[in-house]
Amino acid sequence: MGSPASATGAWYALDAIFKDQRKEFEDWERIVASDGGLACPRDGEPLTSGPSTPAGAEVIKFCKFCGWRAPRDVVAPREGARMGRDG
Repeated sequence: MGSPASATGAWYALDAIFKDQRKEFEDWERIVASDGGLACPRDGEPLTSGPSTPAGAEVIKFCKFCGWRAPRDVVAPREGARMGRDG
């Protein structure tokens, strides 16, 4: 059996892992909310700059294969919610 000091250290390491996971989730949430992320959530293809649109229709990123558009089709990540193919 390990000493009490080593057991305490393990708890601090676990706490650090959870804090790191929380920070990564918050960073990803911010990225997706701002510009739609890196790849299309439907088919995984890289997103490109949005196509030209009529006045008033903002498109930041676009999937040329399925027509997914940011910010119109963005589903922000939420804890406990299923993500991927349209949530």
